Amino acid sequence: MEKKNWSGCFAIPMTPYDDQDRIDEAVLADEINFIVESKAGGIVAPVMVSEFSALSEAERKLMVKVTVETAAGRTPVVANCAAVNTRTAVEFAEYAQAVGADGVIAMPPYAMVPDFERIYAYYQAINAAVTIPIMIQNAGLAPLNPDQVIRLCSELEYVKWVKEEVHPGPKSVSRLAARKCPDIHGIMGGMGGLHLLNERARGAVGCIPACEFCDVIQRVWDLMDASQTVQAEELFERLLPGIVLEGLLGMAYSKEIMIRRGVFKNTRMRAQTRPLDEADMLKIDRVWTRLEPHLVWRN
Repeated sequence: MEKKNWSGCFAIPMTPYDDQDRIDEAVLADEINFIVESKAGGIVAPVMVSEFSALSEAERKLMVKVTVETAAGRTPVVANCAAVNTRTAVEFAEYAQAVGADGVIAMPPYAMVPDFERIYAYYQAINAAVTIPIMIQNAGLAPLNPDQVIRLCSELEYVKWVKEEVHPGPKSVSRLAARKCPDIHGIMGGMGGLHLLNERARGAVGCIPACEFCDVIQRVWDLMDASQTVQAEELFERLLPGIVLEGLLGMAYSKEIMIRRGVFKNTRMRAQTRPLDEADMLKIDRVWTRLEPHLVWRN
């Protein structure tokens, strides 16, 4: 299949909810426009940052539809089709292609610990259902080793991309990239971009973080592309406390940043039970003050 020239920050939108716990489609559209206008390399939705496992099947499809329609071809959209069983994953993949997604991403079935034979059949069925790139999200209960990833990418026509999240992420990127498999078109990192410079040095072509600082992350990547290494490292070091705090506080923190950026209206969550407290807000204030001068996108 034709190789896509995907690279940089593929940002993940969070799911915005209104006061009746419904997806706020207007805010979601604003969020997608924010990602596009931040010049991110692409969009991946709805995955773990989006609380996808707390969404109904209809809501997951709505997230994909609004994302594709709002992006309107301005940046690639990779839609999540992961599911607890093969049939549902195939249905999500078929839907994503039908509404115009540029690719799909799937971790192995996540409600059990499947053996590789079952994982292979799962990706084989998704591969048979679509004609767009398929990205393996190497995470969850059944992490794949490099031999297994290479077999999937070599034997299945559309399985050509990998989001590598097996701990430790940078070394896992190294192990896979070192194999130089021509059937792997690109490896991307995760962990909110925490190791993006390390992963890039080891062979990653991009990273897939939550979207609240996607403009800054993309700027770091662009500076590296322009061989402005010192400037890229300085900007990343300025960003790093914000990424670390996301890992500590979760997506309520990310939504709080999006409120400050003029996109979100609230920090409502379904999958997170720890509301932000006064001490959390003081930490967020410090991160915000340090990063605000470096934000590229302005409302």
